[in-house]
Amino acid sequence: MSVLTYTGQKPWRAKIVPFQSTLNFRSVLVASVIALSSVSSWAARDFTPQAGTWVISSEVDGKPGRGLAIDVQGNTFFMQVFGYEKNGDATFYTATGQMEGHSVTAPLKRYQGGRSFGGAARDAVEDGSPGSVTVSFDNGLQGAVQFPGEAKAAIERFQMKSAEFETRYTETGMRRVFLVGTFDAETQHHFFSELSIGNSDVAGEGIVMILRTEAHANRQRLSCEKLTGRDAYSCKSNESTGAVREVQLNVANTDVYGTVDLLKDEVLHRLSMHGIAVSGGGGVTITGCGLERDVYVADINNCKQVSTPSSGTWVIEDELSGKPGRGFAIDVQNGMVLAQVFNYLPSGEPTFHMGSGTYQYIEPSFPLYRYAGGRWFGGPPASAHMAEFPGDFHIRFSENEVQKGFDAARLVGIAHIPGEAPKRMVRMALESGAVSAQGLLGQWWLRFQSNTGVQREARLVNLTTVDGDQVLSDDGAVGCVRPNASKPQRVQCTWQHGGVDMKAYFHQETNNRSYNALQMRDRHGNLMGLGSVPLN
Repeated sequence: MSVLTYTGQKPWRAKIVPFQSTLNFRSVLVASVIALSSVSSWAARDFTPQAGTWVISSEVDGKPGRGLAIDVQGNTFFMQVFGYEKNGDATFYTATGQMEGHSVTAPLKRYQGGRSFGGAARDAVEDGSPGSVTVSFDNGLQGAVQFPGEAKAAIERFQMKSAEFETRYTETGMRRVFLVGTFDAETQHHFFSELSIGNSDVAGEGIVMILRTEAHANRQRLSCEKLTGRDAYSCKSNESTGAVREVQLNVANTDVYGTVDLLKDEVLHRLSMHGIAVSGGGGVTITGCGLERDVYVADINNCKQVSTPSSGTWVIEDELSGKPGRGFAIDVQNGMVLAQVFNYLPSGEPTFHMGSGTYQYIEPSFPLYRYAGGRWFGGPPASAHMAEFPGDFHIRFSENEVQKGFDAARLVGIAHIPGEAPKRMVRMALESGAVSAQGLLGQWWLRFQSNTGVQREARLVNLTTVDGDQVLSDDGAVGCVRPNASKPQRVQCTWQHGGVDMKAYFHQETNNRSYNALQMRDRHGNLMGLGSVPLN
């Protein structure tokens, strides 16, 4: 029997005993085989770059231009670059490779002959390379890029927010919910918490944060001040007995980061914090249905919820042939959606279309545009202009409306592309085994409860060894499986605790967002958060 072990010790490295050392990376855009000689030769990162649209900082001027759609899953890096030819035509390139530490160098590839809007299905072919690109990251939101013929330039995660979202959670009784884990400078973990922040319905109380540091501890309430012009909060405890004295919370799309000042054994400890957004809303109806305006995870049961998909690379499901073709970069954040479509003209030349709009009530619709006249590799700075409007792009995400063509087992999208019938879209997994036992390797906070529901406890679990169809913790006390082969995103974990059979259930979509689990490290030992992002 093949067994894959995960040491769980510093430096955090995977060891394969025995296991296939190459992965067939099948992409709708890139048909290639990436050799993974030994992941133990790479140093684990202390952050994970946020998937979505990135921009060159010096080129952000409010006009159309170049951009990067970056997706990092584990150590696998995938990037779609939208840019221009010397004659001004819009084009795109892809780059894929394995991260070594905080950076990657990979050849840029151009393609030709793929499918156009409304055209017949056809595969593209590789059409040369302008050279290699080097991308490095300082943290999950900042980094640098060097294109062929150009100097190294700073890049940053593109951020957007609708005017309505700016005030969405300032209403009385509204709140947002996050899952957070805390750790010290030696990455020793301290506590896990479901944390909420919002405008209290208690008169005069203002913005309040609620959290707890242990399963059986009382909830703490902290008074908060929203920092001007930012989705960030400074919160302080008014309770003399509370363990948490102060919290600095920053929200970056679906990630949160910051610091926690924790009083423990009469010593004040400053801890780092990383976590994910779970949902946002307030109150319940008379039927018990939550009034969630936003749902960021796949395992919350709710009525008419607005599901926010993970930003990154999406593909048309029936175009996954292992050959180059079309691709989509979907970026949903803070009440807005931005889509880049990497496709082809009827002539077969590569191009891209882009559009954006507000994201509300599950199904946004917005115009797509093709641009021309922007900067080419090595060329002088130049802004682009609109060249074509082929039509509107409609997209819908939901996981609980089977009767409308959605599969309740996974988060899918239905895309209405100009000139074509609706098509199913799925989030692209870049690493093999994403929905196998291997995909569960790493470090997780899991929320367990007994069969009676009386006992509840969050436990930090190092899932280190794949044995058959299950993955086991380093101490052998926890085992996790995917119990339903037809719904592999669903995971069940069992923990024998003091003679009591405790279970945890969660839903694992690509990028690992769940209401019942928080992944702290991936299978390679990389921290899942944004790392040391400047708090100011």
